[in-house]
Amino acid sequence: MSAESSNLSNIEHRAVIKYFVKKGKTPKEIFEDMVSVLQESAPSYTMVKKWARLFQQGRESCEDDPRPGRPVTIAEEFQISKEQVGEIIHEHMNMRKISARWVPKMLTPFDKQRRLQTSKDFLEHEAVVQKRRGKLSRGVLFLPDNASVHTARVSRQALKDTGFSEIDHPPYSPDLAPSDYFLFSNLKKELRGRRFVDDNQMKMAVESHFDCKEKEYFLGGLKALYTRCEKCISLDGDYIEK
Repeated sequence: MSAESSNLSNIEHRAVIKYFVKKGKTPKEIFEDMVSVLQESAPSYTMVKKWARLFQQGRESCEDDPRPGRPVTIAEEFQISKEQVGEIIHEHMNMRKISARWVPKMLTPFDKQRRLQTSKDFLEHEAVVQKRRGKLSRGVLFLPDNASVHTARVSRQALKDTGFSEIDHPPYSPDLAPSDYFLFSNLKKELRGRRFVDDNQMKMAVESHFDCKEKEYFLGGLKALYTRCEKCISLDGDYIEK
């Protein structure tokens, strides 16, 4: 079995367990068989034992049971009002929401200067200038958002190996990150209020959201970065969204 085909979903793992239970195998035998084929991508023995017991008891479905009720909010968890939650976040933690992310309410002079300089560097970047003139058709500009997956050593090495050009991104700046002010904010709007029985169903919904979008949709979000950088410069590095 190839590495690609061995990466089964949780539901597929459970279907295999169900099959072996009906064949009369014990949880230990099922686990050993799955490890021999799937190796590192095999489910844990605890999971095998749990689902083997459920199937032995007559369960037929391989999917998770729907979770009753709705998610508990912070206000409900601590038995305080939503207004009090807002006061704690805004007044005591000095945070505000920018592009659906919580950031410091007031930027320091250093933060503003870095945002200002980064915006100027972006607009003056040779590749960006050529792209805006319609003369650049090849090459990749990589804009990290300071997430740990972007700053990890293996990621840094992979970026170096690809030869991509990297553009600096200042901290506390979701309003200058297309993934925040455009990509994920629109995704959240579409998925708001929907519930999913498991991670796979949610993954399918996310993939469906992006698969149906045309090239122009993504270009629109990227082009907005030009005007956002220009506005950041006009505001001397302050937040764009008020």
